[in-house]
Amino acid sequence: MKHLVLLVLLVLEVGVIVAIGADRLTLGFFHAVVEQAGGLLFLAFGMSFVLMTAGIDLSVGSMTTLIVCIVGTVFGETFGWHLVPLGILIGVVLGALNGLLVAKLDMPPIIATLGTLFLFRGLCWVLIGDGRTSIPFDAESWESFGEAPRIALMASLVFGVGGAYLSRSRWRREVLMIGGNLAASRYAGIGVTRRLIEVYTMVGGMAALSAFVFIGTNGSVQGSSLTGLELQVIVATVLGGTRVQGGAGSLLGTLLGVLIVVVMNLGLQGLNSSSIELPIRDHYLRYLLLGGLLVVGVWLNTYGSWRVPWLKRSRS
Repeated sequence: MKHLVLLVLLVLEVGVIVAIGADRLTLGFFHAVVEQAGGLLFLAFGMSFVLMTAGIDLSVGSMTTLIVCIVGTVFGETFGWHLVPLGILIGVVLGALNGLLVAKLDMPPIIATLGTLFLFRGLCWVLIGDGRTSIPFDAESWESFGEAPRIALMASLVFGVGGAYLSRSRWRREVLMIGGNLAASRYAGIGVTRRLIEVYTMVGGMAALSAFVFIGTNGSVQGSSLTGLELQVIVATVLGGTRVQGGAGSLLGTLLGVLIVVVMNLGLQGLNSSSIELPIRDHYLRYLLLGGLLVVGVWLNTYGSWRVPWLKRSRS
């Protein structure tokens, strides 16, 4: 039922966009949705499994930015296919660092990843240096990673192939059990430490894919790039039905949650070109709406039944 509720919310958002500017509902609009959703989709995919373990990763925005900075300063500004495995390797190492802090050193995930958020962001500024404000890339060689068809293909492989496999795997069941009852998971013989490291490492790999999309769509990176991205990722994931307390989650719900957040962002951008005047700037309104969506998502996942009253089954 919750997927139907999310789908209805998404349709309503599109309806509002049509109301404020019908010319936005074009093929270009759907391309814009895919292009803006690309980075969020991959990070939300990994964040779903992190939240299933009752953890959290606040460093995803800084991690993605750091991967872009390392690729630009160490391996050059022109795209080469050898950069794909190298970028994923960098992301895996950064994600594994978070996993080791949480699983091996037994640090609370929110503290561990808050620390690496600042660590990764600081390393970005160090790599950029004092003599410049950004790292430019050869936009022509990277542009295919910013195009909707390739982003859609990558997302289909991750959510379609990867999601279909993981949804039926023992690995996912063990991740859910860790989030549902950590002590029982240890008594059941589940390798909790190994699974936690694997989950955070997956986020690093997804951050690398997000970094490629960022380079393709932006062409340069600054030390402050993607600030606040972690909020959008968490909102989309929680809104999609993944419980922050762990033990439950849905990749289909995460996909719908990402689309809701992206369509909301595009709708706010559309207000700038419409005749509608807002009492506050769209940037501030975006944060208000994201905060509201996060609160609603947490409430529904914790206390809400996600049922429509007239569709409840009557008990005999």
